[in-house]
Amino acid sequence: MTIKDEYATPSTVNGRVEADFVLGEYQRSCLENNNYEKRIGTLHYCPGEDTFYLHVVQKEVDKRDGDRVLGVDLNLKNVAVTSTGRFFDGGELLWGQNHYFRVRRSLQDKGTRSARQALRRLSGRENRFVLNRLHTISRGIVDEALQHDCSYIAVEDLTDILERMDAYDSRLKRQMHNWAFRELQEQIEYKTAEYGIRVESVNPAFSSQTCSKCGHQSSTNRDKETEWFDCNECGYEVDGDYNAAKNVGLRLLALPPGKRPDGLGNGQLALKSGMLNVSNTSSVHSSLEFEREPTDKPTASAVGR
Repeated sequence: MTIKDEYATPSTVNGRVEADFVLGEYQRSCLENNNYEKRIGTLHYCPGEDTFYLHVVQKEVDKRDGDRVLGVDLNLKNVAVTSTGRFFDGGELLWGQNHYFRVRRSLQDKGTRSARQALRRLSGRENRFVLNRLHTISRGIVDEALQHDCSYIAVEDLTDILERMDAYDSRLKRQMHNWAFRELQEQIEYKTAEYGIRVESVNPAFSSQTCSKCGHQSSTNRDKETEWFDCNECGYEVDGDYNAAKNVGLRLLALPPGKRPDGLGNGQLALKSGMLNVSNTSSVHSSLEFEREPTDKPTASAVGR
């Protein structure tokens, strides 16, 4: 797509077309403001209005000062958990997935013309439902970073995430393949850009099996059924996803100087109560200094909060 001041020329299945913008005063002020610049565009279709919306500009924002990191773990049961102990429950999303799957399968079995039309309408409703939930969750994560004065959000590198996660039955495997991990991460990234917060990906390997307090790694540290973490070495007990979220944040702080983001010094990991100072990132677990002892058991937070 080529984007001009007053129109865009998207490429369609029927060739390239020229589409004029219908601009309100606010939209025109953004396009004419030199503090804004055109970036990657996303095209949105509103079926109820039979209208397309093109999002194309983003305001330039200075990078946020400081080296405090918020760690975020992604999963199915808990869509996201932060190192500050905020939980975003995935129950509503999983319920919606299962509901739309059952309705879609029923319509497919009918195979009639009206059923095919209903399938198209159902697809739009499902997409809007999922996007709305993801927007709520990503907004909550950004608010958490702002509340704890974080300049960085550490997230999991999503490469092969589906292969890394355990699937015990066919229903769970289906849920995983339908799960919008990448969409959630993209929403976090464009929301944080407004505040100058940087989103950095780290290798999450064994983050669920490693103790965030002493660094001991064992497959038996975390109970697969209860998802509770109990370190075999130091006895540290905590919710498994919360432990993993802290490890994700620590992975960013443990990067060597040549690979860490610009502006990130020794750094601090934001916790539910206080923060964790890392004085030697080459051996992160052997050199941890608590400013205040955090409360281990986090408080669950509803998605819609």
